[in-house]
Amino acid sequence: MYQRKPTPDNERPGLVPPLKTAATAGPAPSSADLIQRRQLEKSVSWSGREQLRCLWYRLRLTIAEMNYATRRTVELQAPWITEDPRPGP
Repeated sequence: MYQRKPTPDNERPGLVPPLKTAATAGPAPSSADLIQRRQLEKSVSWSGREQLRCLWYRLRLTIAEMNYATRRTVELQAPWITEDPRPGP
């Protein structure tokens, strides 16, 4: 089997390359960390199926984080919405 060559970012002019980090609530990564991560990702050759699977996973992770953040906001701002309507034992 042959190795796929990584495509350069400037091959598709007009398209902005996606940010390679997941959305997190932690501290922002420094520019050196981002550069190192991008260099590492460029050194690995991914098949189309692998890229799609990775992007799908990142999308699901981002949506899960957004759902959690929304749920926590509602719990803090409107606790009567999230209270259990059934009386306790």
